[in-house]
Amino acid sequence: MHALTIMSALAQASRFSAFVALVEALPGGMASSDIAAAIGTTPNTMSAHLAILERAGLVSSEKIGRSVIYRAETDPVEGLSDFLAHACQRGRKARVS
Repeated sequence: MHALTIMSALAQASRFSAFVALVEALPGGMASSDIAAAIGTTPNTMSAHLAILERAGLVSSEKIGRSVIYRAETDPVEGLSDFLAHACQRGRKARVS
């Protein structure tokens, strides 16, 4: 289930913070070292976090010159939000019935 992949990727504090930093940088992006500095982690751990976010569809990357620029992809989170809102709505209806 894609929802589980997204939630799992965002469940780790550094990955969540990196995703938030990238969302705030939209429509632009950020280099890995800039993301690491923004969230207060070491650049060498950022690669692993960004790979997990990329596999979940939450981040895309583009090589520009010698740098790789990462951008947040918000469509998967919007889909997760819709899924959760629908589940809550069904639960609310079930409690009222």
